[in-house]
Amino acid sequence: MKIAFLQETVNQNIGIMYLSALLKQKGHECELFVKPLEKNNFLNAVTAYRPDIVGFSVMTGSHPWALHTAKRVKELLPSAFVIFGGPHPTYFPEVVQDPAIDGIARGEAEYSFPELAQRMQEGRDYLDVSGLWIKKNNAIYRNDVPMLVEDLSSLPHPDHLLYLKYVFFQNQTEIPFSTTRGCPFTCAFCYNHAKAKLYKGKGHFVRTRNVDDCISEMKKARTLYPRMRGVILQNDILGIDKKWVAEFSSLYADTIALPWFGSVRPDMIDEDLVKKLSHAKCFCLSMGVETGDEGLRERILCKRIPNDKYITASSLLHKYGIKVRTSNMFFLPGEDIEKAFMTVEFNRKMKTDFAWGYTLQPYPGTDIYEYSIKNGFLSSDFQFENIDPLGLTKYVIQVKDKNKIIVLHRLFQLAVRNNFVYGMLRFLVCIPPNPVFEMMYYYSLIVSYAEYHRVNMWRATFIAWSNYKETRNS
Repeated sequence: MKIAFLQETVNQNIGIMYLSALLKQKGHECELFVKPLEKNNFLNAVTAYRPDIVGFSVMTGSHPWALHTAKRVKELLPSAFVIFGGPHPTYFPEVVQDPAIDGIARGEAEYSFPELAQRMQEGRDYLDVSGLWIKKNNAIYRNDVPMLVEDLSSLPHPDHLLYLKYVFFQNQTEIPFSTTRGCPFTCAFCYNHAKAKLYKGKGHFVRTRNVDDCISEMKKARTLYPRMRGVILQNDILGIDKKWVAEFSSLYADTIALPWFGSVRPDMIDEDLVKKLSHAKCFCLSMGVETGDEGLRERILCKRIPNDKYITASSLLHKYGIKVRTSNMFFLPGEDIEKAFMTVEFNRKMKTDFAWGYTLQPYPGTDIYEYSIKNGFLSSDFQFENIDPLGLTKYVIQVKDKNKIIVLHRLFQLAVRNNFVYGMLRFLVCIPPNPVFEMMYYYSLIVSYAEYHRVNMWRATFIAWSNYKETRNS
């Protein structure tokens, strides 16, 4: 079978890479098509490949692009089987009713997708494949998700070659890897709790690859990416298993020894852990601050970490030469301009190196969505299409001091790092939102991205523009 994966953003999707590796292992052919990187017409390239299956990994908010593209694919390749996977069909499976879609994969698809391809190749019935919802003859066949992959190290390494057809990825300097899956926490704005419910009784939700397997993949990657000089660990959270971290840190320092990035909760950080991470060449760790107001963080976001934990964690990281990145959210239910200022001031107190400010996206199916609807923070005509998949500009929560918070959000990064902008901030938020503030915002995003990922401004600008443009096209 010939399988085509289609995507609109210039990032490496590890989930797709795993599926490609499994499919190729069973003798199938896989090809990737990244819209901004296709020199010729994107759909012409897909059509020329003549795929039997066309797959999309879809996030809520980017689904309009996927639906529009799937419709065009169906017009050009009516016999191709179009399947959606990823978060959107996992939590909103009724999207399968769209005329352009033949099936969806819910949750992790390492069992279901290869099984579908194998049965299709052999001419066998595939309506009962676990994890899939299949539409046929105006009927929808709904199958429960399969058991989770308990041993992640039993999977083949992600197929990095899938992306290396493009020069853009051949020049990639930081390579993403996944060492764990699942998160035990239940933050109100995250889908993790919904995914845990979906897989209840289906195996251990939080799983970790063995260290040797992770290092082996990284060694192979160094032979594939000639410009590789950094590693990104795309994990939900680092530090749950302290023994694993210790083993990883030691072996990584002895074998790979490249600067790397990851995410951590401040209440899991202690000095011994930070020492090990520093020895392992950790360049920067990201922490989800979300808001400088403890009350909002605890009551509304269900993230029960006091401010002093963040201060202690950032101090320890800085002590051992590890930079601090924070993710913060504005337009929270109940937020006003004073609470928004608390987020700025708290990041300055943490001496944050890279302070990223997002706009809260209340994904339907999360607790924050239910809370926002119940308490009147979302309008009754709110739709999936209102979601910003990047969470960078659009806001949907109704808040007091809206215009002032817009300006503060746009100047957030500059205010955290620049004393002059910070000193002027209370005056600046009284000026209505305008194109100058928007330009300052985008400039600060690109500069911060370039510094954080240690790439040149041209590459940072290309990535920012491509992802912004494509996620807003339908």
